[in-house]
Amino acid sequence: MPIHDPAVTLPDLARRATPAAFAEAAMLSLRPLFGATRAVLSDRQRGRPGEMHFVNWPSWCQAHYCAEVRARDPIRLWLDGAEGCDDHRVARLSDLSPDAPAALPPGEPLLAESGAGFVLTLALRQQSRIVGAFSLVRDAGRGDFDERDRALALSLLPLLEMAYHAATARVATEEAPPGDDPLRALTPREREVAALAAAGHPNKSIARLLDASPWTIKNHMRAVLTKTGMRNRTELSALLASQRGRSARVS
Repeated sequence: MPIHDPAVTLPDLARRATPAAFAEAAMLSLRPLFGATRAVLSDRQRGRPGEMHFVNWPSWCQAHYCAEVRARDPIRLWLDGAEGCDDHRVARLSDLSPDAPAALPPGEPLLAESGAGFVLTLALRQQSRIVGAFSLVRDAGRGDFDERDRALALSLLPLLEMAYHAATARVATEEAPPGDDPLRALTPREREVAALAAAGHPNKSIARLLDASPWTIKNHMRAVLTKTGMRNRTELSALLASQRGRSARVS
């Protein structure tokens, strides 16, 4: 399996301004690495079970999943039970199904009629809370994901989380009324830095993933705190969380 440089992927993902567009960009980036043909994003920023975004599925699949499958989906049950467990990061559907109380049957139309066969899900966290889940899906004849796939997914997970936080943070700030948006003075790059910093990532990590120098990121952080009136990253994180909550109430 080829070694992937995460820094190549981040700019494409971080520029995506909606969860749906993020899901499409992530699918395009990860497809050649995992042999996946489709993907599903569960955007849980506004709570469980989350808003679903299906990528490269037949048109009927999303409605069928929400109406017939979600309540008994082993992946959703795993996500709900993994809150606060930092070691629960990546899971295969084939590992979850045998012990799940309501596993998907082999004849389930979502799998049998769509051609899907195997799923690898990455839990996207903000601190200990699972705020999203990105599932890569292989066709039935392709073969299941293996331990090398799991290891690669774990190595790429921090990158995917950072890009997801950046995309969803931008949605929150763009949806807020202009007069009530304390982030309105930030540049696009400062908003990306703010989102990654609020998610708990240090300057050196942000610099590497945004392909910038630590000095540049330090200057961006100083500008972010000055423009928002926040004293530190803890206050900045609370500010972004409140913006997401305000966006959820408005919608």
